[in-house]
Amino acid sequence: REGEKDYTVQGEMPGVKKDGLDVTIDGNAGSISAEVKTEKDVKEGEKLLRSERHYGKVSRTFSLEQDVNEETAQAKYDDGVLELVLPKKAAARARKLSIN
Repeated sequence: REGEKDYTVQGEMPGVKKDGLDVTIDGNAGSISAEVKTEKDVKEGEKLLRSERHYGKVSRTFSLEQDVNEETAQAKYDDGVLELVLPKKAAARARKLSIN
């Protein structure tokens, strides 16, 4: 979503742990990557009946219309939902040069 002063980006990341997330902001470009590692062993007493492992990595890159202020950008991860609040960087003002 785009507001007057910032962008809000939400992504559902079920099964991803907080330490498996990586968010990078550079100018008007953003990148989110996540790595999932799941291991499940089913035992009967000491006997291993089944062992399942799932590993995967996903990433998404996006660009925004205006540059983002990386210093005040915030990321929150709660119940499998990643939320980024990306404040817009103030646009550079044109400067008139004096001619000597």
